[in-house]
Amino acid sequence: MESYKALDRNKDSESNHSLLTKGMVPGIIYGKGSVPTKIALEDKILKKLMNTGSFYSTILDIDIDGKVEKILPKQLQYHPVSDRLIHFDFLRVQENTKVNVEIPIEFLNLEKCPGLKKGGVLNTVRRLVELTCNANNIPNKLEFDLIESEIGDAVKISNIKLPEGVVPTIVDRDFVIATLVPPTVEIETKTEETTEEGAAEGAGEKSEEKKEESSDNKEESKESK
Repeated sequence: MESYKALDRNKDSESNHSLLTKGMVPGIIYGKGSVPTKIALEDKILKKLMNTGSFYSTILDIDIDGKVEKILPKQLQYHPVSDRLIHFDFLRVQENTKVNVEIPIEFLNLEKCPGLKKGGVLNTVRRLVELTCNANNIPNKLEFDLIESEIGDAVKISNIKLPEGVVPTIVDRDFVIATLVPPTVEIETKTEETTEEGAAEGAGEKSEEKKEESSDNKEESKESK
């Protein structure tokens, strides 16, 4: 695994502003039962890591003066006006450290799903699922195969096969991850047709009313003569 060199801020008295000006981002590494360590990383390195798509669920090796620390990214802070990254928090981990991570869910066989073939729509309720696991056992993603899914089916957390020792942080209910719902186009089309028919009928009724009113007016005109 590639390690990323960090500046030890405990040995460097530069201000946060000065570090940011030099393209460095200040941060801290903390962990249960350990002394927090102030460090700084290059902004371009952080951006590269953030663009991987799995930043918050990947254990990273950080090299601090030759000593490599295993960390898990926990929080990023941005400037309220410029949106520039100005600080980060990393969690120091060991192999048996329990961590909470958000893992993406991937649906397989979308093109072969019976429900989707019939015009159904996959309504994703959760794109990420929060899990509790050991730091050395973080899954890259969760998967669910839609090969037998029909319209009306719901994908729940109990339907997802989790690696051994990995559990959802929500344990009091079997929560829904996605549903396969009926198509909405037909309903919308019918609604539009009904509206158009109603408008046409209304126009017809108004036309008849105008004819009747015209006829009545003619009769009144004759009587007055």
